[in-house]
Amino acid sequence: MHVLILGAGALGSLLGARLSRADFKLTLLTTNREHIRAIVEGGLRIEELDGGLERFRFASAVSDPADIGEAVDVVLVTVKTYDTQAAVSSVRNHCHASTIFLTLQNGIGNGDRIAELVVPASVLMGTTAQGATYLEPGRIRHGGNGPTFIGESSGPPSERVHSLVDLFVRARLVAEASSNMEMLIWKKLLVNVGINAITALTGIRNGGIADLEAARDLSRGAVEEAMVVAQAKGVPVAIDMVEQVLTVARATAKNRSSMGQDVDFGQRTEIDAINGAIVSFGQELGIATPVNRTLTQLIRIVEERQSG
Repeated sequence: MHVLILGAGALGSLLGARLSRADFKLTLLTTNREHIRAIVEGGLRIEELDGGLERFRFASAVSDPADIGEAVDVVLVTVKTYDTQAAVSSVRNHCHASTIFLTLQNGIGNGDRIAELVVPASVLMGTTAQGATYLEPGRIRHGGNGPTFIGESSGPPSERVHSLVDLFVRARLVAEASSNMEMLIWKKLLVNVGINAITALTGIRNGGIADLEAARDLSRGAVEEAMVVAQAKGVPVAIDMVEQVLTVARATAKNRSSMGQDVDFGQRTEIDAINGAIVSFGQELGIATPVNRTLTQLIRIVEERQSG
């Protein structure tokens, strides 16, 4: 089996390192040439949760899809939402009729974006509670542990879902098959709604969402709006979702959110697939989302300032 990590940033590199412990061919792919160069020359260094430093070597780590080599059986999509279609298009020639595309991305709508480019039935949905921070080329920090859920876009888990779960388990990762991926993806979306933009705008780590009263109140407002939108779309969400967001913030207290990292490095964020998605859904449904609209606009201001 040949597994491709499509988007070896912080999360993709972490998952690649864990999966490299299993007995199959694995390739890391990212357009970050400095990151790949550092990994090829000295391995991927991970600052672990216990404070230790672990080094992982990869047989294949590339920045050009042309260097992928043999056909890919499983593509783990971990690129930013706005890069999804360009990234998938760049590797299609290295796939075959039975290749599986598993999205483990933030935000909403990623499965649909991939399905526009490949056979829709080849796309599986996933969500992971693993967290990581990119520190420098060849070095990341493991920011949080948690399960990975994998399933079909609808319906019960198929044989291929169970085979991917087994792949993760063989790599000593906690993974489960799910028949309700829409709900799980929305749950993660609501967590990101309550953490990412606020941490990106203020410079705080995730723990500040739970520790600082003003951040906590702002997070609550954003999440409560998103809950109303989710319910209007027929997605069941837990009534204690606000508290669940705070629980995640505490569990990943030392982690810098992915959007926070994007702002730190002057990169484009995934705001349109997170808080911006709530605003768009709200407009379609006639639901006011002032907190999410404000957070979205503020992030866009930051992006425009940094790009200009």
